[in-house]
Amino acid sequence: MENQAVEKAKELLRRYPGLSFPVDMEKLVAMEGCELIEWPFLFPVTEVKHGRWIGVAKGLGPIEIRHLAAHALGHHLLHCGNQLWFQEWQQTSLMKQEREADEFAAHILIPETELIPLGNLNIWEIADRFGVSEDLAHQRITEFATSIERNLWLERDREI
Repeated sequence: MENQAVEKAKELLRRYPGLSFPVDMEKLVAMEGCELIEWPFLFPVTEVKHGRWIGVAKGLGPIEIRHLAAHALGHHLLHCGNQLWFQEWQQTSLMKQEREADEFAAHILIPETELIPLGNLNIWEIADRFGVSEDLAHQRITEFATSIERNLWLERDREI
């Protein structure tokens, strides 16, 4: 069984069949009852989720906005009462929530059902196909790969 972040991403993708890729995160955020807005945040803040609003820093490119919106939507669907500021004793919880939101974002933006049929692509090709950064594409096929994907990739490697 996959973890909660992956399962929640798969559930969301099943709820909206026919999504095209790269995902229009502003539309997906709206379908989930939230609103994506640009805000003049001060560095280092680039994204904030508060209630039904997802704020992203002004001046970001579409790839970063898509990723930050997916990350914030992950917080919205996975975590109750996500906050900007945590006490020092809450750092373990914060790191866990951030990792879950990152994994959710990776699976919304690069879903298993779209990734597997592509076969063996380079990182840059995956990034280009799904409109994400190369860092996120790399993280998705390594750290956030599902057990199904790992098994299929191992089989493909053995055939070569």
